Amino acid sequence: MKSITRSGSKVLWLAIFCLFMALPASQVSAGEKVKMEGTIKGIKCTHYKVECVDSDKFIAMEPDFVLVVPNGEYYFMPNLSRSVKIRHAYREVIVHGDLKGQELWVDKMDDLEGMKGRKTPSSWDWSREDEFWESR
Repeated sequence: MKSITRSGSKVLWLAIFCLFMALPASQVSAGEKVKMEGTIKGIKCTHYKVECVDSDKFIAMEPDFVLVVPNGEYYFMPNLSRSVKIRHAYREVIVHGDLKGQELWVDKMDDLEGMKGRKTPSSWDWSREDEFWESR
């Protein structure tokens, strides 16, 4: 009788544990679709509120780059490689993507300064990357 009660309580505790583990997974939600305009700047100079200098020396020393909007808030872009961010460093851009807290998951980025006289409408587009790999 004691062994049945012990195994029954283990099963009950295991069921409760699984229920609590499943709750956070069911609450994962997609981010809010946004279109933001701002400048790509280094994270260190942005965070410490010092002047960001558009120089190869300073760009090389920055560990990451963020989108800084006109009101001073900044957003990380974790799905973009550092090299893509460097290509647009200190340039005005429009970014389309999903906003989750302070993370902006980029779908498309338009370089406003580079769009003048260019045939392609955007400078980086996630769907173009998908098309490239699907064609292989």
